[in-house]
Amino acid sequence: MPESRRTLALPHKCVEALREHRVRQMEDRLAAGPLWQDHGLIFASEVGTPMDPDNFSHSFARLCERAGLGHWHPHELRHSGASLMLAQGTRLEVVSEVLGHASIAITKDVYGHLMEGDKRAAGESMSRALFGS
Repeated sequence: MPESRRTLALPHKCVEALREHRVRQMEDRLAAGPLWQDHGLIFASEVGTPMDPDNFSHSFARLCERAGLGHWHPHELRHSGASLMLAQGTRLEVVSEVLGHASIAITKDVYGHLMEGDKRAAGESMSRALFGS
């Protein structure tokens, strides 16, 4: 879907990891030979086809369990990323754009509770400005 496509500014470590992944993917492509189907995907099956979302979800959950993280669903990475961005002071508008939400209201509805600390800090700042301490 064209509306779901957006450009992200990736940290250097992510860019390096993607470059390394591309090398491994080229090795997979060579190993698959004529079975390889090029779909232009960054994350593809061993023969280049799209990964089945359910299979990926189950594999991801098993990997998290083995790593001692408990049961995680891939979509929770999205929530974690948004939560981390907000906790680090990224503006709500920017988080909304990164997530591709149609409206900032969606982001505020889902993640607004994480900004309670910001509200308290704003109140304390106003108190210092008005009352000096």
